[in-house]
Amino acid sequence: MNMFWCFLVSLSAGSLLIGCGSSADIPSRNESLTAISLITPQIDSLDSDIMNRTRLLPGGHDLITLTRSTAVNTLLERITNRSLKDIHFDFLATRPLWKEEKSVLGIDFMNYVDIDTGMLDIDLKKFVFTDFSGNNIDAAIEVEGTGTIKASGKYTGVPATVSPQIHFYLNEQIKFAVTADSDFIRLIPVPKIVLLKTRVTVSLLGWNVPYYKEISLQIAELIKPVSIPSAVRSEIVFPIPAAQYGDRRLEFVRRYLRFTRSTVRVHNGALEYRSNIDFEKE
Repeated sequence: MNMFWCFLVSLSAGSLLIGCGSSADIPSRNESLTAISLITPQIDSLDSDIMNRTRLLPGGHDLITLTRSTAVNTLLERITNRSLKDIHFDFLATRPLWKEEKSVLGIDFMNYVDIDTGMLDIDLKKFVFTDFSGNNIDAAIEVEGTGTIKASGKYTGVPATVSPQIHFYLNEQIKFAVTADSDFIRLIPVPKIVLLKTRVTVSLLGWNVPYYKEISLQIAELIKPVSIPSAVRSEIVFPIPAAQYGDRRLEFVRRYLRFTRSTVRVHNGALEYRSNIDFEKE
C-alpha cells in the first residue's frame, strides 16, 4: 500500500511539472520504484514501532495526563520561597470588642476592651506534596504569623492600654482525599486535629511578659476543600479550503472543545487525569 501511494504521488508530481513546462529531470518508472523500495523497510519499521507504542497506551479516554508530585512541588516552592508575606491583615477599630456590666455595692460600672489598631502578617513557609497513594495526597504545611494589636479598655473603672505582640506557628502533616464527579475534581482535607502554637507578649510596666498556648484546631477550619472544574470548554480554529476559488483560498471554522466525563486517581505514585474531548460547532 505504501509503494502504491508513493508511486502515485511521483506520477502526479511528474505530470504537474511537465504540464508547467518545467525542465526538471523526471526519474523513470523503474528508477522511482527502486528509490521507493530502498525506503520501504524504514517506513515499515517506523509503522511497526508506532503501533507497538500505541498498544502500550492506556485506552478509554481521549486525554490522559500523569502529574508527579515533583512537578507540583516545583511550582509550590516558587510560591512559598517568596520574600513577601502571603497574607496581611489590618485590624480596624472595634469598639467594644468585649464588654460586661457589673454592679458592686450598688455602684454600676462597665468593663470593656476596645481594639484600636493592629496588623498581622502570615507567611506560608512550606507546602509540599509528600506522597500520592490510594486516592489520597499527603502534604506537609508550615505557616508562621506575626503581628501587633493595640488595645485599650477599663476594668473596675481603671483605664489601661496594652499592645500585645502576637506570634503563631503551625507545622503539620495533612492528607487530602481526591474525588471526582461529572462537574468537579475535589481535594478534600481529611479530618485531623492540628496544634497551632501561639505566643502573646504583653508589655506590662516595662516588662515583656510572654504567654504561650497550644490551640487545638480541626484542619477543616484552616483549609477548605479545593474544587477544580472537570467540564472545561475551550475553542480551536481549523483552516479549510474556501467554498469558492479566488483571492481567499482558505476559510476558518471555529470549533469548541469540551472536556467531559473527567476522572482523577492516584496511579504509580502520580496523579492521573483522564477526560474525553467532544467537538462542538458554534
